[in-house]
Amino acid sequence: MGTVSFTRPIDQQVNNHQGLETALAKAFKQVFADVFEQQVKDMLDYGCPHLGSRTVIERFSKQDGLVVLRRPYTSDTLMRVIYANWSSLASERGLGFLEFVLRMIWTDQWQIKRMWHPIKTYLNYPAHITVDEKPEHFLTSRLRISIEDTVDTSEIIELSPILRRLVPANVVVKVHSKALDVELGDSSIGVGVYGRVYQVIDFSDLELT
Repeated sequence: MGTVSFTRPIDQQVNNHQGLETALAKAFKQVFADVFEQQVKDMLDYGCPHLGSRTVIERFSKQDGLVVLRRPYTSDTLMRVIYANWSSLASERGLGFLEFVLRMIWTDQWQIKRMWHPIKTYLNYPAHITVDEKPEHFLTSRLRISIEDTVDTSEIIELSPILRRLVPANVVVKVHSKALDVELGDSSIGVGVYGRVYQVIDFSDLELT
């Protein structure tokens, strides 16, 4: 934000007045700093979100469908770098940007694999897709992101819907967590178990009188 001063008119008045007016000016400056100053700074930073506060970078990351991290210490920096690259790449976004984001958040604990399908069974697509490139197979528009079991599974579940939106609409992404040994697709994962014990008495052998 540089040297912008939101209370410059009041600052100039303080030196020309004394007593009650000076006290009121100081009180106003303190109230403004406590209540409004950070909000006004954030609004000024809307023009360059990657330079703003965490509130600003998180707001614009959500708006553009980018990852929002909740890690201590490193979240702000990672989100700034990801957003800055997202803004600068423009029409060049795609698989390269997906790889960049994965590298930023999980270093080398992931792999992107292109999916292939047998030509002879193309009518059953995508029933026989595979990560192995073989003869008589064609390259599909599907990707599989395989993430090592050393990565926090809760973070994978939270970020997998966002990762699938970082590629063009014609590309289908599946996120595979080795820790869960499942693929996180369009549907969420949920398991519920509930039990109750009932005591049942059979009266069928009793004669009615």
